[in-house]
Amino acid sequence: MPFIPKSASDILRQLRGAVLGRSKLNDITPSSALNIMLAAFSEELASSERRLLSIRESFFLNGAQGSDLDRRVAELPPIGIQRIGRTNASGAVMRFERSVEDAAAALSIPAGTVVKAQGGQRYSTTAEVIMAAGDTDVDNVHVICQSAGESGNQVIGAIDFIENGPDQLISCSNTQPLTNGQDRESDTALRERAYSYLRSLSRCQKNAIEFMAISYIGANGDRFPYARVYEDPEQLGFCELVVDDGSGLNVEAMSRAGNTISTTIAAGGSRAVYHEAPATAPIPPESIIVWKNGDPNTQIRVTPINYTSLHERGVIYFAAGVLEPNDRVFVQNYRVFTGLIAELQREIEGNPDSPDRLTGFRAAGTRMVVNVVTPQFIKLDMALSPESSVNYRVVEANATATITGYVGTLSPGETLIISRLVDLVMEISGVRDVKFFERDSAVRAENIDTIDSRHALRVNADSIKVTTSNQE
Repeated sequence: MPFIPKSASDILRQLRGAVLGRSKLNDITPSSALNIMLAAFSEELASSERRLLSIRESFFLNGAQGSDLDRRVAELPPIGIQRIGRTNASGAVMRFERSVEDAAAALSIPAGTVVKAQGGQRYSTTAEVIMAAGDTDVDNVHVICQSAGESGNQVIGAIDFIENGPDQLISCSNTQPLTNGQDRESDTALRERAYSYLRSLSRCQKNAIEFMAISYIGANGDRFPYARVYEDPEQLGFCELVVDDGSGLNVEAMSRAGNTISTTIAAGGSRAVYHEAPATAPIPPESIIVWKNGDPNTQIRVTPINYTSLHERGVIYFAAGVLEPNDRVFVQNYRVFTGLIAELQREIEGNPDSPDRLTGFRAAGTRMVVNVVTPQFIKLDMALSPESSVNYRVVEANATATITGYVGTLSPGETLIISRLVDLVMEISGVRDVKFFERDSAVRAENIDTIDSRHALRVNADSIKVTTSNQE
């Protein structure tokens, strides 16, 4: 419930009403002593209301400033964050040169060599650098500004004076800009970083992603009650979030044909081509056609070693040299997920342009692909022994329905415990005994595991065969 501080006039009006309603005093004209006292009280109370609002707001990031904000962010779980102080500009940006006459032997540029910018800022090399014999220059030497703050940031070429270094060096220059020098972090920057910190908590962990998936409500009000993250041991950094509604989803039912995409490679060249996303599977070679220089008579097809399909993001990344300027690339004959699966994929990928709504759950350098679960249908024989006084067909139907309902609640990767099935069936009215066997066998059934967490145990019409004997 929001806290709205009362104004002095509101408080004065309430005080007047209380005095008139609870006492015999009635002289509340503007010039009366009573009204003056009540007005003074109301001003003081209004001031307290404003102070209470300020205290309340200081406990939220939006309302906290200065030291209050520092205290709030320090309390964030699990260990809090601290305001960043002034930082020194640094980077591997320097180029040193020497004359050809001095290039016969190797030259050591020691750590601590000082160079200076046109504005007077000094920078020191952080490690020894060797200029090899025969070389007249060395690039990408790392330097750090001796003074902290944004004043250490420089444009290309601004650092051009050698103040203290080997005599053989004749010139220096920063070939790239320095931009990472920072003054003390502002309240706005700290607040934004605190929000980013909160958004990052556990978001890339399995439990966090699975919780997000089963809690996510789609645009149509639907959701998946079962989800499991599968970490592929053969593809490091690759995971699948498999989801299900308990029935064993079908890819065809959850997807549609993707639009044919045509891309002409720009004059500057490109290694990436984009298509509709999320695709249901990696784009196969036969779905990618390249017209060299845009000429359909020079049509070629690519091979798997020439590209990588990031199908969940709608990106095909080609190897260097495969595509040239003016080539025309077609992507066709693929399918894309729709509905809730597509929404979940967008939630995982995030959107930097809309961080308040799509914050993202995928860790940098990894892939998280939303996919439908692969159903793994069980096959069991159920030896059902009903009470003699009951209708066997009714008991059989109830037992089958109970098993079907229970198996449908198993999450991807979850084991089917046979003893749990026995307990559920035994709770049905009219059941005297029940045993489960392997299909068409006298071997007692054991717990059933899934192949991996991309699979979920499910039942179909042939999963449960009911018998009246105990098969013993």
